[in-house]
Amino acid sequence: MSLITDIKNYKYVGMPFHAVGFPQPVYSHLVGSNDGVNWTDLKAYNFGWRDTSLAYINGEFWTCTGTYVNHTKDFETFTQVQCPNMGLKNLWASEFYQDNNGNWWFIYCGSETDVDYSEFKLYASRFYPDRYQIDAVRHDITLNASGGYIDPNINYINGYYYLWCSKTSTPTQELHLFKSSNILGPYDEVETNIMSLTNSTGYTWNEAPEMLVVNGKYYLYSDPWNKGENESDRDVYRAESDDLVTWTNMERCNADVTMRHYTPLYIGDIKFEEDSTPSTPNTPVTPPSNDKPTTPDEPDKPTTDLSIINLWDGDINSFYPTNRNNYVVVNNFITEWNNSDNSFLEPLTFKLNATNYSEVNRLAYRQFINNAKILLEQIPKMVDDYRVTDYDYTCIPPTLPTGIDFNQLEVNNFWKWVRDNFSWIKGQVDQVG
Repeated sequence: MSLITDIKNYKYVGMPFHAVGFPQPVYSHLVGSNDGVNWTDLKAYNFGWRDTSLAYINGEFWTCTGTYVNHTKDFETFTQVQCPNMGLKNLWASEFYQDNNGNWWFIYCGSETDVDYSEFKLYASRFYPDRYQIDAVRHDITLNASGGYIDPNINYINGYYYLWCSKTSTPTQELHLFKSSNILGPYDEVETNIMSLTNSTGYTWNEAPEMLVVNGKYYLYSDPWNKGENESDRDVYRAESDDLVTWTNMERCNADVTMRHYTPLYIGDIKFEEDSTPSTPNTPVTPPSNDKPTTPDEPDKPTTDLSIINLWDGDINSFYPTNRNNYVVVNNFITEWNNSDNSFLEPLTFKLNATNYSEVNRLAYRQFINNAKILLEQIPKMVDDYRVTDYDYTCIPPTLPTGIDFNQLEVNNFWKWVRDNFSWIKGQVDQVG
């Protein structure tokens, strides 16, 4: 029986993480439940996704944790989607949300400085699942309240958007509910009794609120804990309400593993597509067009004929499936470059070897080294050939592994170098195109 067949036997699904240390290592799990309280461990993963959110969109499951975004049809293989850092130094607890007008949003919290919780704010960016694209423009989510807030979660109920989040700039960490007629706010606070319930369980801190609306009833999941408590000893709790104000039954969720911050997804009403062909990391998504609105209400305005450089962002936990994807992305970019009507562009004559190896072995290592040598030779030439401004820009090659070993840090640095230089070259071309 396939994993997706197992999932269809449950009404709820989620991807919590089991923390062994902070911030790493953590281990992700796929869990299912029929009552939202008792959860069965369906699959363990050796990657460390914290605070994973789930959504079911266009026949696929989407996952996001920070800027790490994927989609899958089977929870066996995941295809990554490029996500901008939105100009933030920290971007946490991201979620997908579809507003009352059918628009999809990427909701998150973040700060432009180091981890100073008082500086954290809530943001939203447009999300285009049909194009596998997240807009780089961030919009403030405005609260009529002071302090730093993290972990946003939004629901639309009876004409209003209800926003749960965690307040971090208090002696304790607290859950707060806000209400607005606009998804971006301003939001006014709704008084609830949720923190008194948390305190009654013996916990004084609380974070990661996630609310589900099922059959007219409200269920709030969160992580109650005490400051200084080991992460591996914490678990998720659930409260219930009929009116969003008075909450009862702060009960601990049971699972085969310790669970932390995740977005439970109610799938009891989903009619799954019959086509369960798995999405595979060996077939990358079609590169999205670089069309994006400058504000939520403006129409799309194309800016260039060249596609976004949708390269891997260097997450060491996703090396195996996405390393080859980058070869294909580069080849697709070369093809689009050569097919462009821009007379400024000279044809590119190189290609990368994108042969599919099932596991990291000597052949896969040699493939990476050979591809890397091609790019190390060609990219500096392209930088020189297409420099029209920014004469201080330097193209400094990264260090490559020297032994028969995938040094993940060096591989990460290499792909970051490729992406940054291609993006710079594309920016130069845009100025004369």
